[in-house]
Amino acid sequence: MKAVQLVKFGEPAEALKFVDLPDPVPGPGDVVVKIEAAGVCGRDLVVRKGAFPHVKPPIVPGHEGVGRIVDVGPGVEKDTIGERVFLSGIYDGTCEYCKRGLENLCKNAELLGESRNGTYAEYVLVPAKFAHPFHGLDPRVAVVATCPLSTAVYALRHVDVEGKKVLVVGAGGTGIYIAQLAKIRGAEVYVSTRSPDKARVLKELGINTAPEGEKDFDIVVDTVGSPTLERSLKLAKRSGSVLVIGNVTGEKTLLSPALVILRQLKIIGSMAFRPWDIYEALDILKRGLVKPLYTEYKLQDAVRAHEDMERGAVIGRAILVP
Repeated sequence: MKAVQLVKFGEPAEALKFVDLPDPVPGPGDVVVKIEAAGVCGRDLVVRKGAFPHVKPPIVPGHEGVGRIVDVGPGVEKDTIGERVFLSGIYDGTCEYCKRGLENLCKNAELLGESRNGTYAEYVLVPAKFAHPFHGLDPRVAVVATCPLSTAVYALRHVDVEGKKVLVVGAGGTGIYIAQLAKIRGAEVYVSTRSPDKARVLKELGINTAPEGEKDFDIVVDTVGSPTLERSLKLAKRSGSVLVIGNVTGEKTLLSPALVILRQLKIIGSMAFRPWDIYEALDILKRGLVKPLYTEYKLQDAVRAHEDMERGAVIGRAILVP
């Protein structure tokens, strides 16, 4: 099969190679999924740079994927062949977090593209229970639900945005969906972005870019991380909330405890999503409540997709199509 492999950490052109790999063979309880669309997440860029010690090249990146089951292993019903599915993280289902419905915090989770080959490929091998059937959406639209929109769905479970003044810091692949979702949930939404193209798209969606000097937001959603986090804390009103979901550089940052204490801020982390958040995201897309925004690349153009994302040229999600 054709695939993009992370062969070393570094810049896109040296780290990502378009290669031929053996087709995966399903073992007991496995399925092989023919990928129809794979999303390129900001986390993929952080992985490529070597920020996560558990990732060991060579490996096929990518955790966002939609496709059809084309082969099954022993113990899997053959009538699932042909089903269109989305892929999720792989959870043990038995740890204390899984038992509480927090599979996204599973102690023994596996993430495609990090601990096993991922979705930047023609085919991917996964346990059958983590290939979830759905219907009614084009794969290129549905893949938007598999991370950016489902991340937004899960993140906004932590805060009540209705009637609140909300700032979304960053209009990348997740920020632009959080802004849309907060708006339909009754928030007065502003987005902080330096991109004129993204500001134009936001305006078309009826979402304001944050005016210079605007502050005292009830809720600030930081989708960037260390480069913007201290500023996000300063833009939240006293007793406001700062929801942190972004880590685009993988770098650490220093924060002043006094800033948090004297303003009595609530800092909330939000980690990815659960499979049923993806189903909610798919329903939102089916109902036309959120506009799917993406730029399509051929699988062999993964290097260009990474480069475009790093320079902020992608509006919404970059997706790879084998």
